[in-house]
Amino acid sequence: MSNEANKQIVLAAIDDTTGRKNQVHRVLAQGHFVVTHATTTFPEGSQAAAFDLWQITDGRITGHRGDQEPIVEQTANGHTQVDGVAAIDTTADTDATRKVAEGAVRTILVDNDFSDVDHHLAGESYIQHNPRFADGVSGLAAALGELAKSGQSLKYSDVLDVVTEGNFAYIRSVGVFAGADFVFHDLFRVADGRAVEHWDVMVPR
Repeated sequence: MSNEANKQIVLAAIDDTTGRKNQVHRVLAQGHFVVTHATTTFPEGSQAAAFDLWQITDGRITGHRGDQEPIVEQTANGHTQVDGVAAIDTTADTDATRKVAEGAVRTILVDNDFSDVDHHLAGESYIQHNPRFADGVSGLAAALGELAKSGQSLKYSDVLDVVTEGNFAYIRSVGVFAGADFVFHDLFRVADGRAVEHWDVMVPR
């Protein structure tokens, strides 16, 4: 089935399947996989930013993994966890997008190599939606440095899933934050060979 057909299957079933009301902001698909990025509202009324990874087989949902992080009113960057560019440029080179996004994750977050971060991220133009980090590579470096000083180092250990469509790439990884095992969901928008915008959810596992 086509990417668009798989997206429609997920969008038609997302609320019933998750047991939450979802305002979907971004949806991308590749092969048998669909990723949704949403503001989700739980039955008691609380809200969270959510990433869900869906597997589609023969027109049916056959697998689902998802995590949520509470919506934060005040963020370090002035953006929300879900705003920003939403439209996928389907004319963009999907393979190139995957290479940029996965390269950024493996180099910066798995290897903790910051020697050439501007090669992977769009310098001070890098737009950040993680509520802990300010915009730009300087904001990322400063926040990671402060976390390390306070004993809350963040390090990815393995990339599990990558789903890419056009200029957007989603990556699900595992690693450690503040001494605890975490799952990380990262979504990147890529332009001109670098990641220019980033959204994420990170939760204990």
